[in-house]
Amino acid sequence: MKGRRIVTEWFRVPAVWPLLAARLDRVGGPVTVWSGACGTGEEAYSAAILLEEQGIDGEVYATDVDAPNLATARAGVYDRAALDREVAEGRLTAAQVARYFEPRGRHHLRVRRSVRDRVEFGMLRLGADPAPECHAALLRNVWRHLSLEAQRIGVDDVWDALDPCGVLLLGGGDLVRVGDGGGVVPTEPRGLSVRFREAEHSLIWRPWRRR
Repeated sequence: MKGRRIVTEWFRVPAVWPLLAARLDRVGGPVTVWSGACGTGEEAYSAAILLEEQGIDGEVYATDVDAPNLATARAGVYDRAALDREVAEGRLTAAQVARYFEPRGRHHLRVRRSVRDRVEFGMLRLGADPAPECHAALLRNVWRHLSLEAQRIGVDDVWDALDPCGVLLLGGGDLVRVGDGGGVVPTEPRGLSVRFREAEHSLIWRPWRRR
């Protein structure tokens, strides 16, 4: 996965975030959100902003295998024009930008410390390193970069680490692939349906109960 092209957005798939917030709010105590394959940090900070907005006590553990990506994420500095596009496309709001970012020169904004302090970054390779204990695992559009065996191991590790009432968030690219005829066909990470079942959204999956 190292050196992969990074495609990331703030609050990607907006419909899943209120559903995630409702689940985390029901925990009733401090929560941990794991943003795996976090790239340059947009998803991790989106989760931290969600916790701030909802007044939920908790933290975000964000991991990746690429050190330069993690360095960018830790800095929390983003291009102002790119953030303006996110607002125009309806993922961020102007109010969120004003509240959770501060100017960093003429052309950049930095995530405010109140949000940055909720996020811890670290190196982790899904399917090889142990998954962190969490109430929500955001592992989106990373599975297709893994071998089938690494997918199986990763699914088992996430199931073990996830709170019994927690959720796994997938990306749309995790559930489709290009078929032999060039069309799009359904797929899923190896072992997903053995350990998880679809919940209130096609990208939100709950663990089967432990016996």
